[in-house]
Amino acid sequence: MNKKDKKCLYCQGNNDESASHCQHCGMALPEKHPHSKGSKIKFFVKVFWAIVIFCVVMIFYLPR
Repeated sequence: MNKKDKKCLYCQGNNDESASHCQHCGMALPEKHPHSKGSKIKFFVKVFWAIVIFCVVMIFYLPR
């Protein structure tokens, strides 16, 4: 599998990047894979900054 292939989420078959349906099972191929590394990093960054902001607010809000 090279970088230009799309993996079918249903049958795990490799397909050409330009294909809209799987050549093995006929299911529609996603635009981007839901478990791709980029989506995991974006989620992590959002959660990280939410926790940082929460901690900073609590530092100033809680009594000393």
